[in-house]
Amino acid sequence: MLLKAEIAAICEFNIEYVIAATESSVDIAAMVRQEFKLTGTPLNITRILHNKNEMKHKALEHNIPITKFHLINDKDTPQELVDKLGLPLVVKPLAESGARGVMVLQSLAEVALHSKPGLLAEAFVEGSEISVETFIHNGVPIFHNITDYLHRWKKSILPANLTLALQEKIIAINDQVIKGFGVKNGMTHAEFYLTKTGLVFGEMAVRPPGGYYMELIQYAYGFNPWKTYVELETGATPTPLPVKANKFACVLMIHPGPGTIDEIFGIEQCKALKEIDQFKLNIAAGDEVYPHDSTSSEVGHVFMSGDSQEILLEQLKFIEDNLIIKIKK
Repeated sequence: MLLKAEIAAICEFNIEYVIAATESSVDIAAMVRQEFKLTGTPLNITRILHNKNEMKHKALEHNIPITKFHLINDKDTPQELVDKLGLPLVVKPLAESGARGVMVLQSLAEVALHSKPGLLAEAFVEGSEISVETFIHNGVPIFHNITDYLHRWKKSILPANLTLALQEKIIAINDQVIKGFGVKNGMTHAEFYLTKTGLVFGEMAVRPPGGYYMELIQYAYGFNPWKTYVELETGATPTPLPVKANKFACVLMIHPGPGTIDEIFGIEQCKALKEIDQFKLNIAAGDEVYPHDSTSSEVGHVFMSGDSQEILLEQLKFIEDNLIIKIKK
């Protein structure tokens, strides 16, 4: 809820639109829009999508395939959670993004230690993870991109190299989620699992994705997705968007593990790769690196683009093999 002082401060400005760019700002932006009767995704929708438990219940209402889940309460015992959802068991906060606070618990002892009331518990999903980035105009999806999570928190490539039939199935369920949740304009970022038994919906955010996917979309498709997002959020009609990518793009987010940096080798070798669009490293010998607890806790990143996935995968491996960051013992 907005405080009176906050409302009074906002009144000092002539605000026409309020746009959220991060997960933490989605509900706040919707509250401001509701208070000042502005256009945009309404609060009742953002609140459902911001709460993973409510989101999954809503998905069930629309027959969207999801994994088994349970909101942990103070009466749940570790054994009951394991009996209900099995091992490994995933627990996560209800409203965090960027994989913050997500734990994969491997044993009953770990469940006993980490399964706190208020966290969401989920059955572990065995399969590869992808995401779908969608622009929506007046309730109609006008652009889709599928991103392949090569390694969560570390590296991704887009567009994903999938069969046309599988792409169509993913997009059909993605659009079913968008329609079911009532998203009319803007952008969504939905996560799915590709399992042996079929497609499983993970979660959806009604905002641009993190992980530098907006930059990758621009490299691959040749348009500015941030500009398009603002146009859609402000009621404008964007120019027609490309159906297919011109090339592939990938990101490698760098994190050597916690500790003090001793030495760094291979920077110039890696920078020399012709596919590199941006190489950024924010550490030097003597710097302290903190634990890797989310996608945003990187110490640097590499953007690359090229004509094939194979080339980019080869160059990703080259960087991982040759960029050596030694941590003091």
